[in-house]
Parts: sequence; structure tokens; C-alpha cells
Amino acid sequence: MADDRIPIGKFSLITRLSPRALRIYDERGLLVPNVRDIITGYRYYTGDQIPRGVSIKALCSIGFSLPDVEVILNARDQQDNGTIRGIFSRRKSEIRSEVSRLQKIEAILEESDVSLEVLYMSHAEPIIKQVTPLRVICKRGRGSYAEVIGRLANDLCSQMDLPENQTPAVKVTGPFMLICHDSEYREKDADIECAIPISGKVVVSDESIGIRTLEGGTMLSLIYKGPYPGIHEAWTRIFAYAEERNFSIIGNGRESYYNEPGKVPDEELLTELQIPVSLEMPPSLAGGQGEGK
Repeated sequence: MADDRIPIGKFSLITRLSPRALRIYDERGLLVPNVRDIITGYRYYTGDQIPRGVSIKALCSIGFSLPDVEVILNARDQQDNGTIRGIFSRRKSEIRSEVSRLQKIEAILEESDVSLEVLYMSHAEPIIKQVTPLRVICKRGRGSYAEVIGRLANDLCSQMDLPENQTPAVKVTGPFMLICHDSEYREKDADIECAIPISGKVVVSDESIGIRTLEGGTMLSLIYKGPYPGIHEAWTRIFAYAEERNFSIIGNGRESYYNEPGKVPDEELLTELQIPVSLEMPPSLAGGQGEGK
């Protein structure tokens, strides 16, 4: 009946689901309007769809993904309680892990001498961050990591030590960096670029050394603490994290070194890993309101 038709805007108010979310649920077949005007294209829901909309909102609000929501609702329709219990059990395990992570962060924040690096390390998993473009002096080379990094670092530092660069107008603006240009790990023939963030008019006397701007954007970031030989495990972890969440990797990985070997014990070395990513899924599909088709 026409009187039972609920426009998308009103249905949004009733279920607390945004029109944008409702359109996505329609496309996925998760919550399809019972009526669609063939002339205007407007979506209309019916009263018996309200419980399903409220269920979707409730499940999304406690952290279930849309695929999980779809499985749960289908299992409920089929009275498959075993499937529902299994998904709920997995979510409880995720929540316990998150509670443990937050408790660790709380303990760190209570320390009087907490630092920015320690705050980064408090994350039990990689984080998404926005990075601004970065002007650097840089040099690229091939070989084993230890050999190439040492050689390129020495060449860059020699340039920065030139008398022309020892002025107040020239500054180092960030930690020493490495950019990996290989599509896979190479033991002895790695394509490596080392860089030092700088500002001011830097003089370069070596034609193999350049000055360029590294692109900014969305980065998946992880702070690794420990000796450099163990950093491969951190790279494995950050790439696995990106793959699990369907992030698209759109550039070269970077390492930034916050302290130096010899000045701190190997166990205290801090390295930030970054990979530029494109996020395919929005962080939330259940917020906001508005009218529309």
C-alpha cells in the first residue's frame, strides 16, 4: 500500500542509518527498498524493514564489518545459531585484544616522561597517518643494504658538511631516511635511495646527489624498536596488515631512523616504516543524515 511507503529520509531518521549508508546496503543487497518509483527512482521502504535496518545499525555500531553483518543476518533468517555464535566469539576476541592495547596505552600516558616516539610505539598495530610532501637531499645506489646505506649516508653527510651549507638558512628538518625502489626484497642488488629532509638553499657539489620533493599523502605507518636485522619482521607485519584490509599500495616503502647506532643500544633503536596506500573502504558507513533518493 502507498500509505506504508517510507521515504529514504524518514527511514534514515527511524533507523539512524544515513541515506548514503542505505544506498550502499541497497547495492550490496543487504537492505533493499521494497518499492522503487520507476519514474523518479526514489527508494521507499516499508514498516517491516525497520527491524532489519535497526539490526544493521546495532551490529555496525559494535564494530562488525558489512560482510559479517550480512552473514549474521542471513544466519538469523535461517536460524543458524552456530554461525552467529562463531562470529560473535571472534568479535569478543578482537575486543579483548583492543582493550589490552588501550590499557597499555593508558599505562604509557601515565608515565611522566612519555615521548612522541613512545606514543607511536604504544600502537599494537600499524596506524594510518597523513604525511606532507618532504623536500630532501638524496642519492640512489645498488648493492647490499648495509653497504649501500653506509656509503650513501657518508656521501650525503659530506655534502651537508660543506661550508656553503653551514649557515642558519640551511636546516635538517627530519630524520635520515631510506626509500626502497624494489618491488621485492633483494639481498645483494637492492635499489636504495637515502635522503635527508632539508630546508633552505642547499649547495650540491656532487652531480650524483639530487634535491627533490618526496610526495605526501596517506601512509600506513609502524614504529619498530630493536636491532636493524629484525626489521624484516616489521615489514612483513605492515604488508600483511595492508593486505588484510584490502589497502592498495601505491608507492615505495620508506624507513626513517629516529636515533643512531653507537649512540643508543641496538635494542633502543627506533625506525618508522611507511608505505603509501589507498584506502578502498570508508571508515564508517553508518553516520550522518540527509535526504535524497
